[in-house]
Amino acid sequence: MELVIVADLEGMSGVAERVWCDPAHPEYARALDQYAEDVRAVSQAARAFGIARIRLLDWHGRAIPPSLCTSDIEPALLPLDRNPRLAVLLGFHARGDAPRAFAPCTLLPGLSIEWDGRPAGELALASRWLGEQGIPLLLVSGDRALTAEAELWTDQTTAIAVKLARSPDRAECLPPDRARAALVDALQRVLARRSWWWVYRPSSPIDVTVSLPAGGQERLVASSMNELFVQLDRLVARAGGRPTLAWLASS
Repeated sequence: MELVIVADLEGMSGVAERVWCDPAHPEYARALDQYAEDVRAVSQAARAFGIARIRLLDWHGRAIPPSLCTSDIEPALLPLDRNPRLAVLLGFHARGDAPRAFAPCTLLPGLSIEWDGRPAGELALASRWLGEQGIPLLLVSGDRALTAEAELWTDQTTAIAVKLARSPDRAECLPPDRARAALVDALQRVLARRSWWWVYRPSSPIDVTVSLPAGGQERLVASSMNELFVQLDRLVARAGGRPTLAWLASS
């Protein structure tokens, strides 16, 4: 059995300022250290339970911190193979229009998505991408707004809040040791209960409405999550943003 950790930076424990997530900021290295420590804690908990292989995938294709490129944690290669695997969504942020959220965003500032009559963010996209491949989701983590969003999109999965937004740009974080202890405890409890391993398959066809930053809406209909990711990235590029999902479509 393998565990794939799908990670994002903004929701990691200890990342208290939004500007730390900017590679040009002096505290970016500190944010990457927090990222690495959260990933390492989850990896060690999984190995203690008997998971043989740990793979790491950054949700936006960031370079993985060098300290994590060891024999214990391997980069996930796309397309994902057919080996039996489980997944964790670690350090995700809430959707762009979420209230009382730290670093809220859905792919591009000002963009929002409605899916199945519900507001959807990157948590919905990632969980359905995994579900389409039949991969059970064990755990999600982020700020309190992210765990509230999880009640809409991953309601059968344990969600751990590691911080509370004081503004979109600043969060009050749990002490890192407490946050990581909570992640470890939650993962070990879920691993012990197969009935808590949940697969979130997308609706068919996938039909979403995207509201654009400059105004207006577009309806996207796709037969797969990979097709949806390509369509979303085209919209993001047209709106002046940097595409971040199409690279996943190789799977």
